[in-house]
Amino acid sequence: MDIKKLRQGSLIKISPRENEEGYLAIQEIQKDNIIGEMLVPRQGYHFRIKFYEIIPIPLNEKWLSKAGFTQDETDKNLWKDPHQQLDFFFSEKDKKFKDAGVLIGKVQIEFVHDLQNGYLFLTGKELNITV
Repeated sequence: MDIKKLRQGSLIKISPRENEEGYLAIQEIQKDNIIGEMLVPRQGYHFRIKFYEIIPIPLNEKWLSKAGFTQDETDKNLWKDPHQQLDFFFSEKDKKFKDAGVLIGKVQIEFVHDLQNGYLFLTGKELNITV
C-alpha cells in the first residue's frame, strides 16, 4: 500500500496487533504510524497504528453505495453522484470517474481511499462515506 496516497479523513481497514479488525478514519499521519478514529466495531475509539497494519479497502458496489452513489437503472455500470457533479463507471474493465459521458484519467480507482481522493481532487468536496 502506498502510504503517500493516504490523507486525513481517508477510510482504511486495519488489522492491529490486538487482532480486532475494523474500519478507521485517519486523523493524523506521523513519521511511522497513523492516528485514527475507529468507526467500526468500536466507534469513537482512538489509537495509533503502524503502517504495516493497514489494509486498503477494495472498491466495490457496496462501498459505492455507502459513499452515496446510486446505480443507474438503465446502465448498471454507471453510478450517479450524490451531489450531481461527477458520476462513476464501475465494471471489471474500468473503475473511473465519468464526466459528460467521458471516463476521466488513465489510472483505475481500486480502493475506497482512491475514490475519496479522486472525488476531492475533481470536485473540491469531501465524499462522506457511511460505514
